[in-house]
Amino acid sequence: MNPMDKNATPKYYATAQAAKIIDVRDLCKSCRAHSTFTMGDSMGVIETILEHAMEEMKVGNMVRLGGLGNFRLTINAQEGTDAEQDFNESNIKSCHVLFTPGDDLVDMCNNMTYVRTLSRKEVQEIKKAKKESSVEQGEV
Repeated sequence: MNPMDKNATPKYYATAQAAKIIDVRDLCKSCRAHSTFTMGDSMGVIETILEHAMEEMKVGNMVRLGGLGNFRLTINAQEGTDAEQDFNESNIKSCHVLFTPGDDLVDMCNNMTYVRTLSRKEVQEIKKAKKESSVEQGEV
């Protein structure tokens, strides 16, 4: 529904859906299966990179992880002061990590192909119908 025009004909838009979450252990298992790295090697490298990347960002450096992209800290939600000398750390409310995708990720996005999948609502309706069907047949 168009919130600006409630009388407009509804339109449909694509939404990316994650089939599942792949965590660090899953990535390390994949590395182990496709290389000579052990699970410990992969986990150790990732943990070490994370530790050092955070240290570098804390001191104001940007961290570039090849084609994956760049990570850097930004300051947000500041309270301004009328005079420069009145500004101090208490005026800064928070920071966050800004990620800028690298060339490999940009290329991946530019070369994607898309297929329609079932919506979450459609999946729920199918599950509900299967459950009702199995109850009617005496299965549970």
